[in-house]
Amino acid sequence: MEGAQALDEPSEARGGLARATILLSFGLVANLATQMTFAATLHEIAAAWSLDASQSGWIGGIYFAGYAIAVPFLASASDRMDGRWLYVGSALLGAAASLAFAAIAHGFVVALILRLLGGVGLAGVHMPGLNLLMDRVDRSHQGRAAGIYTSSYAAGAAVSFMIAGVVDTAFGWRATFIAAGVGPLLSIGVCVLLPRPLSQKKPDRPQPPFRSLFRNSALIAYVAAFAGNTWEVFAARVWFVAYLAWILHLPGNQITLPALGLVSGAASLAGVPVSMVMAEVAARHSRRRVVIGICVTSIATCLALSATAGGSIWIVLPLLALVQVTSFADVGALSGGAVAAADPAQRGASLALYALSGFTTGFLGPVAVGMVLDWFGGAASASGWAAGFTVIALGSAAAALAVWWVPDVITQHKGDGNIDASAAIGSRDSTSVTAFASIDRSLLVPSTLSARRNYRFVSRRGGGRRE
Repeated sequence: MEGAQALDEPSEARGGLARATILLSFGLVANLATQMTFAATLHEIAAAWSLDASQSGWIGGIYFAGYAIAVPFLASASDRMDGRWLYVGSALLGAAASLAFAAIAHGFVVALILRLLGGVGLAGVHMPGLNLLMDRVDRSHQGRAAGIYTSSYAAGAAVSFMIAGVVDTAFGWRATFIAAGVGPLLSIGVCVLLPRPLSQKKPDRPQPPFRSLFRNSALIAYVAAFAGNTWEVFAARVWFVAYLAWILHLPGNQITLPALGLVSGAASLAGVPVSMVMAEVAARHSRRRVVIGICVTSIATCLALSATAGGSIWIVLPLLALVQVTSFADVGALSGGAVAAADPAQRGASLALYALSGFTTGFLGPVAVGMVLDWFGGAASASGWAAGFTVIALGSAAAALAVWWVPDVITQHKGDGNIDASAAIGSRDSTSVTAFASIDRSLLVPSTLSARRNYRFVSRRGGGRRE
């Protein structure tokens, strides 16, 4: 009874915002504990199972393929049902996949299947969790809350690397999957403690067709940009430890470092505050310019890593740490833009499309790097790693090109397929202002003579009407 009462507990707007953001960000971090366990132990598992670079890339990337396969169904389902039950079931699946990997994975095929299932589990937590958060946050604060939530993704990846580094050093790589499997179980309590949503879902209300998302050009631009972003983020993270382990075995590079999972985790963790700050800067200024600036910096870092492949550890290590930061720095800004661009009536479907594109390329990026490594001399050659980092740089290049086409202002929707200009103009997020340039200004009617900002345009076929 107490749990049921907690689920229905009313919340004050400000307190509910903070509570929902903290709880769901913690839940995301806990579920991500399983994500980078393979990447952190890749060099050990590859040696134990005699895996080549392509096979290692497949196991490292298949987690994201599982996410991409499942997220269109699971994220959009959160528009029609109470997402808390979906969240709990998915967390249980993620925990089971990690624990089973520790117990029964002894080769390529079983490892591939279990990592695929782990990705499916995350798909039912990540974007449905964001939808749960948006249901509990006032529209004017959604961009900031989304930026914090998605930036906590880097914290989760860092925690995953750190758990793997500490546990692997003490108990071996199988124990890392056991320890990581506890994380999703801890997140289940989040659903009991969440405040009540600000508005109730209406499952009987007909949903706009999925194809209507593709008419939202701003949303599609952010979808494409996120696809480029995750290509780079996940390729860099999956191969970080393997590359660093090889560099440390080269003549003149034998230095003492903590467990390599800890090094990677610390570098990933540095991306969290940077992403949050960049999301806030993007909300206050030009989101497009902020994202493009970050992308250009990340491209330069990847190309520097390519040029110095096999070089001095004192050059390579700082660049490796930097790319963990630059590749993730625009994640909060991108997600805030996607949330601002989405129609609330289709927010779950919009987030499903956003995540589908991102995690499809999140799967393809590590696989592509593994294939390029094999083509250009293998994971023990400077030429292979030079080619690999050039391939990683393509992600930020694609993201910058996509965001270049995003308008400086984005139409806000009322949640019923119509456009709410007054909400858009009043928003603090500079990208959340209605793009009036694309509509007939004669259809804009001031609702009051004294307040120039109070306009509302309601779109309908053939014209507009006063409201």
